Amino acid sequence: MYFPSTAIATSVNTNPVFVRELLRKLSKARLVVTKEGKGGGVQLARPASAISLAEIYQAVEEGPVLKHNTRSKDLCCPVSCGMDMVLDPVVSEVESALLGILRERKLSELVNKIVDKSSK
Repeated sequence: MYFPSTAIATSVNTNPVFVRELLRKLSKARLVVTKEGKGGGVQLARPASAISLAEIYQAVEEGPVLKHNTRSKDLCCPVSCGMDMVLDPVVSEVESALLGILRERKLSELVNKIVDKSSK
């Protein structure tokens, strides 16, 4: 069954343009398939039990969850100039740990928890 982006946006109380952008990224990663026209919309490309949360995260996120400071450095300050160097290993470790956890979790786990809670 295909779901229109407007219906998805309404159900999560956000802008349809934002949802379409996410769906474009998920489609590019081959996690969803889209159908245009009457009866069109989006659906998962494979069962939720075959989609890891890591795949979704990597499809929609740009770069690691921890981001470097993009402000200009104070060239007279050793702390300002050295932060990227000392934080790089931390950012890498956090990203690796996050991806490790997300690889072990499937989309179906989240869906099942939502269904379980709503049926009580």
